Amino acid sequence: MPNTMPHITMISTLPPITGLSPYTKGLVAELSQYTHIEFLGFNHIYPKFLYPGKMQDESATGLEEHKQLNIRNVLNWYNPIGWVIEAFRINTPIVHAQWWSYPLAFLYMVILGICKLRGKKIILTVHNVLPHEKNPIKILLNKSVFFLGDKYIVHTESNKKELQGLIKNRPIHVVKHGLIENPLRGITKQEARALLKIAPEEKILLCFGHIRDYKGLDIALRSLALIKNESVKLLIAGKCWEEWGKYDQLIKHLNLSERVLLKIGFIATDEIEPIFKASDIILLPYKHFNSQSGVGALILPFHIPLIVSDTGGLTDYVLDEACITKPGDHKDLAQKTIRILQDKKLYKKLIDDCYLVQKDLSWKTIAKQTIEEVYKR
Repeated sequence: MPNTMPHITMISTLPPITGLSPYTKGLVAELSQYTHIEFLGFNHIYPKFLYPGKMQDESATGLEEHKQLNIRNVLNWYNPIGWVIEAFRINTPIVHAQWWSYPLAFLYMVILGICKLRGKKIILTVHNVLPHEKNPIKILLNKSVFFLGDKYIVHTESNKKELQGLIKNRPIHVVKHGLIENPLRGITKQEARALLKIAPEEKILLCFGHIRDYKGLDIALRSLALIKNESVKLLIAGKCWEEWGKYDQLIKHLNLSERVLLKIGFIATDEIEPIFKASDIILLPYKHFNSQSGVGALILPFHIPLIVSDTGGLTDYVLDEACITKPGDHKDLAQKTIRILQDKKLYKKLIDDCYLVQKDLSWKTIAKQTIEEVYKR
């Protein structure tokens, strides 16, 4: 395989920049086993006023350079001259760009446009065909980069259908989102709960990640209100990307103040393990979604049952209908949650299912598919 593989330039992020770093880290680490990867990443990625999240996570472990991986984190959002210079420095026949964030549209258009003029083949992995918030300017910027690609990778069949409506007569490949694995300290559930001050007898539901309207935190809260067992509580962990007040009012309105545990703010990499280990069920009650979830890919290695809504690629992370709810239906979510908490046999099966799904989403599987179906052809 290595002898027939062209060298690749990959454009994305790696730690300590947040962005797509966990995804890209897994992908390039495996791809570099088979071919040489020139990695072009970021030094400064966004202006602060465009990005409410934290842009660097110093607790995230970096990627040790493999023999066939050369990392250059040199791109700056404020330096277009640097974009041009780096575009002319690219000397591989294939440029594989990870595309996920509309604020980077002009940077990507400059670099990929120059590469296109120089005869490079452009592969775009499109993580979001449309931005999560349907703002016309965001949609326009998100689409602006699509037309520079020669081939495309998306994570779900629904993404493929969406992109086919915009890009005609160009190959689009469906390659799933690989697992996101964090370095683990090996702490027990008891130790994690002691750290977070959670009682052993409590049943913990978890909503994890950036708090944005489409992720359905309000659905999770309304669902919790229907579960009359007071020992069932909801842990909310993540940075709020919108006004927290509406959720605070909902918690008070539903009389859930004693049953909601808050860890609002940026969650560093070394905080993830105790949060997951302390939880019994992870909730992904998204109202709408078209791709695969990075949170879902992060959860699977912890082997904790998930309940997902039937939208986008979320159902790729579960194997049992008992874990799939109707989008926006808090009553359905409550019923599914109660059943899983009460049925010990089902709960164990859902843990076993996590191991099966995990095999299907290994980086080795994804790297080989990318090489055989996309790079070599």
